[in-house]
Amino acid sequence: MRTLRLGPVPMRSRLIGLCLTGMVLLLIAPPVQAQQTDTTQLPEIAPREIEIRGERQIALPSLERQPLTGFTTPPAVPTVPPDHRPYTGTYDQPLDGLPESLPVPESVASSMAPTAEPAQGYLEGGSGRYFSRFFEGRVGVPVSPRSRLSVHGAYTGTEADPNDDVAEARVRLQHTQDAVRVDAMAHGNVQRYALHGASPTLSSVAEVPDRESYSAGGAVQVRRTTPNAPARATVRYDQTKYTSHFDPATSEQTYSQQQLGLRGSATAPVPYRPRVQAQYRRSWLGEDPQTQTAYDADVSGTVSYSPIESVSIEAGAAVLAFDTPARPARSNAGSVGATFVAPVVDAEWRVNGGPRLFLRNQPRLGDTALDALYATNPYAQHAPSLRPTLETTHAEGGLTLTRGLVRMVAAAGYRYAPTYRYFNRAAQGAYQGLYRVRYDAARILEGRGEVALQGVDGVQASLGLSVRDGTLPDVDGPIPNFAAVTADALVTVSFAGGDGFLKAHGEFHGPRDAGLARTVRLDPYVSVDLEGTYAVGADLELVARAEQLSPDAPTLWANYPQPVAELSVGLRLQW
Repeated sequence: MRTLRLGPVPMRSRLIGLCLTGMVLLLIAPPVQAQQTDTTQLPEIAPREIEIRGERQIALPSLERQPLTGFTTPPAVPTVPPDHRPYTGTYDQPLDGLPESLPVPESVASSMAPTAEPAQGYLEGGSGRYFSRFFEGRVGVPVSPRSRLSVHGAYTGTEADPNDDVAEARVRLQHTQDAVRVDAMAHGNVQRYALHGASPTLSSVAEVPDRESYSAGGAVQVRRTTPNAPARATVRYDQTKYTSHFDPATSEQTYSQQQLGLRGSATAPVPYRPRVQAQYRRSWLGEDPQTQTAYDADVSGTVSYSPIESVSIEAGAAVLAFDTPARPARSNAGSVGATFVAPVVDAEWRVNGGPRLFLRNQPRLGDTALDALYATNPYAQHAPSLRPTLETTHAEGGLTLTRGLVRMVAAAGYRYAPTYRYFNRAAQGAYQGLYRVRYDAARILEGRGEVALQGVDGVQASLGLSVRDGTLPDVDGPIPNFAAVTADALVTVSFAGGDGFLKAHGEFHGPRDAGLARTVRLDPYVSVDLEGTYAVGADLELVARAEQLSPDAPTLWANYPQPVAELSVGLRLQW
């Protein structure tokens, strides 16, 4: 076995270790010495203030979030044709289906419930040419948050031919409870006017006959405005009396009417939405209301169908009937009546959001009220027969087009009435130049057009033109007092920030025959009415009127011209 032996370290190895240690110390020495103060360093020549000239712009890097991919598929973007246009059209929701106000939930606090509207009203009056005068007032007072009472009264009078005085009053109470609305109304009317166009047939008679009337009545209407099943019912009662003096040898002649009317409509919330409408009026006439009675009825039923979204069709049938004394002034003259069944159609097609084409047939039963007859012709004979105008065919087809601010309607129609009311010149008592009320079958062809401006703030304008031809087949002649061309125009403008208001209304009737004999032909009837108001204070307005502006005395009925340019001014106080 070999043995390893350790001995002292040689001198050469010691020298090598000392050399390495010295070299390390030399490398460390210079940094240690640099930390001492050096008094031989040169002075600093770098400037301490720096002037920067120019615009300073700071640009920050934009942060953009990287999209997350791989979780859901991107949404599909539909392809829109380049010729696509938005749908525009009129709102055709039936008014019966619209609620009067939004219902208030039971859970809503009492502070959120509807509050009563403040009391509002106005009072105006004035006078003018022909000693004309007018007074009118209206007051609306809240009875409760859901009820309101309004009172309206008006009076107009003139001393020109004709002398005319009219006074009327009306009281109305409205109550709304969620989708049910109740309207109650009472009215009264008194009128006196001269039959200034009637000429006496006897030399001993020099007085101009006159006529007086009064009427009073009331009505109650209950309406449910739920969209799926709208319904309404109305009860009305009116009493009217007219007094005329046509024969100096006799006393005044009086003719009266009492009329009770029932009217209602309802729509069932089932497929095809069946709808029923009914109207019944019962009248008691003359001095012997127990025997002089009359009635008229109009009952219709329809169903609705829409094969596609742009087409709607409503079809059904109507029953029209009446029975009334042939000559109320004679108790033994008998009665006249009729009953008809006619189709009811109302179809509409909206063409690509543009024009709307319509085709309808609406049978109609006219008014049988005595005051409505004299409102149409105040110079009709005393105690007329009150048969209604009964139209079994009232067909019309056309289109409605809206382009921007303009709405246009063009239509053509045909009407046939087995019983048609018209007025023929005749004499009565000691006077001639009155109008006898007559009834015959009539055929009417008509074309009409309407243009209206809509959507302009503070401005409304419309113009209507009608061209028609009316004949009486039984007498083989035109309908008397039936103009072949009629026109109607209306313009209203609000200015001065709403302080000023101007209204202009014009009416035109072409030449027409005054009677069946065709011996008297009336000139065109042209009349323009102007009305303006301007606020001169917070609650005070100046009112000005210019009525029946025409180059000649406007004459709607032969021998009865109206005063020209009836001017009046007044004041209106409102609150």
